[in-house]
Amino acid sequence: MLNIDRRRFTFTALLLIAVVAGVSAHAQKRSQGVFRSGVDVVRFDVRVTDGSGKAITDLKPDEIQIVEDGRPLPVLLFQHVQEPAGVYREAALRAVSAEVSSNQGMPRGHLYILVFDQHHITPGNEQIARRAAEAFIAKRVRPSDRVAVFGLPGPGPQLGFTADRTRAVAELQKVRGALERNMTTPLGRLSQQEAYEIANGNDRVTVDVLERISSDANSDIAALSARAQTRANEDAAVTRRLVIENARTFVATADSDTRQSLQRVADLIEQYRAIEGRKTVVFFSEGFHQQNLTRELEQVAAAAAQSYAVFYAFDLNRRGNDLQEMQPATTTQASEIQARVEPLGSLAAETDGVLVTDAASHLDAALDRIADQSQDYYLVGFTPSDAALASRGQYRRVSVRVTRPGAKVSARTGYAAPSSAPLDRRRAIDSALSAPFVQQALRVEYTTYALRSETTGRARVVLSLEADLPVRDERNLTADVVFVVRDVQDGRVAASGTDTMPLPKAPSDHSSTGVGAYHVQFELQPGSYIMRTVVREPGGLVGSADRKIDVRAFSGPEMTVSDLVLGSATGALPVRATAFAEDGLSGMVETYGRAPDQLRALTVTATLVPAGSNEPAAKTDAALTDSQPAGGGVMRRASFALPLKDIAPGSYLARVRVTAGTEPIADLTREVDVRAGAAPHVPLPATAVFRPADVLDGDYVTRARMALHESNSPAAARALKGLDLFARREYAASATELSEALRMDQSSAAIAFVLGWAYEGAGDHRQAIGAWRAAAVIDPKLVPAHLALADGYLRISEPALAAQALRAGLAALPDSVELQAKLAEISSRR
Repeated sequence: MLNIDRRRFTFTALLLIAVVAGVSAHAQKRSQGVFRSGVDVVRFDVRVTDGSGKAITDLKPDEIQIVEDGRPLPVLLFQHVQEPAGVYREAALRAVSAEVSSNQGMPRGHLYILVFDQHHITPGNEQIARRAAEAFIAKRVRPSDRVAVFGLPGPGPQLGFTADRTRAVAELQKVRGALERNMTTPLGRLSQQEAYEIANGNDRVTVDVLERISSDANSDIAALSARAQTRANEDAAVTRRLVIENARTFVATADSDTRQSLQRVADLIEQYRAIEGRKTVVFFSEGFHQQNLTRELEQVAAAAAQSYAVFYAFDLNRRGNDLQEMQPATTTQASEIQARVEPLGSLAAETDGVLVTDAASHLDAALDRIADQSQDYYLVGFTPSDAALASRGQYRRVSVRVTRPGAKVSARTGYAAPSSAPLDRRRAIDSALSAPFVQQALRVEYTTYALRSETTGRARVVLSLEADLPVRDERNLTADVVFVVRDVQDGRVAASGTDTMPLPKAPSDHSSTGVGAYHVQFELQPGSYIMRTVVREPGGLVGSADRKIDVRAFSGPEMTVSDLVLGSATGALPVRATAFAEDGLSGMVETYGRAPDQLRALTVTATLVPAGSNEPAAKTDAALTDSQPAGGGVMRRASFALPLKDIAPGSYLARVRVTAGTEPIADLTREVDVRAGAAPHVPLPATAVFRPADVLDGDYVTRARMALHESNSPAAARALKGLDLFARREYAASATELSEALRMDQSSAAIAFVLGWAYEGAGDHRQAIGAWRAAAVIDPKLVPAHLALADGYLRISEPALAAQALRAGLAALPDSVELQAKLAEISSRR
């Protein structure tokens, strides 16, 4: 994977944004509990309908309850998953091409898992199910859907989720039935149903079986009876004992086969828990006896709860006479079918599914009803009970209630607190990256800004992201962030990165979660790309969103313009810009050309237009800087400030038009939310909250550490010792070693930068500012040092000095969007 370029957007910038995003009104009451990082969360997919069966789409979190043993469990997460109207392809294109990419409302198809319970399908009976499944895949599985096909326990089809319907149909040919309903013994034939009845102590069935086999000329008992009439009583006792023993052996073998099948089903369903979305499991089987398998059935139900799997159990038992049965059975066919189908019904009921009885007579119609099911449901996350946490893996029954009058709720009936830790970070992230649809456990929204790169022929793309995340605690301070950008033409990876983002300090108003923010930049060549970004919180919940990025060529002979960058009360480079009427709206664009003459006659006009209108509410001309060298050409920056005092609060579109004389060059827009009053003052904490790894793992410090390991100088030895102490959070001791290393070698900006964080961790803010100032002097292009220095000044209420530090950074890096945005934010609040 490609490394993230941290030289321009780094950990310090993230801290500020996290602080801004994490602030909430503690004085206000919340209807939900606080979701803290590392807490176990169980999630249910819940369908809610009105009296006519129509989905209710406006349910509120306080209208739903999860009750266990008469006590409601705290609800921490509540999300509505709604199936978009219209054609999937069009809805998906709109979602990935929007100004802000989000996983909320992202269209998704159905996820079908076709499971053939081969141990419990009579040979030949699978053909009916196979033909119906072929027709279902060919006619009802849409291009937006994904289908998986499995024959358990195997051998048989083993095909994971795919959109290739031809391949899925081909896999169906591998399905084989393997159910043996009868057992041949030296005493004669014994059916599985008779064996269970005998093993359960049904004396009538035992007597009937004894009478039948005594008249069977092929059985040993018939021969013994003919030769030893005088020992009839003794032979009858021996025969009875042998029949019972054979029955128990038959039952033990059948139970073992069923346990194996159910375990494979549980393992199969559990492996898809990392893939979000309600999964429809079409389970083809003739059923089995459940009296010895309660635990195994609960394991399947628990796996289904973790993976949002709903079982539609198809009863493949044939009704009518069995021509292969040569002798009359001692049990009725109806009672046998009822006994075998009962666990299928329980499994369907536990998972909010349906049992389709006598499915062979109406398979096509039943499968059609499944395809017509709506994908409208709610994801409800709650904290497991103390009893569930004390007995992890044990199935706990709950009831789901909705307080709205007339509403009907359909949900699974229980859960099990996972006995193992959540999927490891790498596996969970890899699963999210390869999942057929985006993950929706965490709300994720992001946008991108494209500007010219210092590297000729490439664009600099800045990613700005927000996510709903649990509140941090002492053990968990960050969430994982991973992104992959692929070329639309050939699917190759054009850019990628793995990083962390700070967890919010406190929940947002009326919410159990807070908002975390993240920024990073990378470079791309001109072209079209699809990007997937994944966020994973420490407890294992994952959110992801897709985005289409069209990168313009900024280094060609024609004049070009960067994306529009707006200042926002929510921080630098916002996902969604917010402006306050008393503060105004600021923004900037960059224009690029080959030579200064191309950019001499530029005019840049900014307007603010109400959403849904064409009449501007405010208008101004942007101020243009002089041309300066940039990326093999020249660049002029245009900045503007729109007054908003007479603007009504609401949704607006900021529009910037760039012209050269009478020739239009660009027409750029960004959505902005205008609010009344002034932006609330958000004081920085007296001490920055950070994690040593976030400082040490940056590219700049990492390269410096590698160089120190290759050096034999005394300064290098002291510096490495100081860095090790810093990693162990021994900040005071680290500061002593790093300050001595810097005294011995005053040319290392990395040592000075980490020294500043060591002082900050030790509570010596003035010394921290001095160290960051030294780092910025040693390497004026070290953006993290300028940002850390500015934040340090803000923490001691010196905004003028913070602005001065940023201007010094801009003197060395005039094209740094991060420093510009930070300076604009400070200036708007002074």
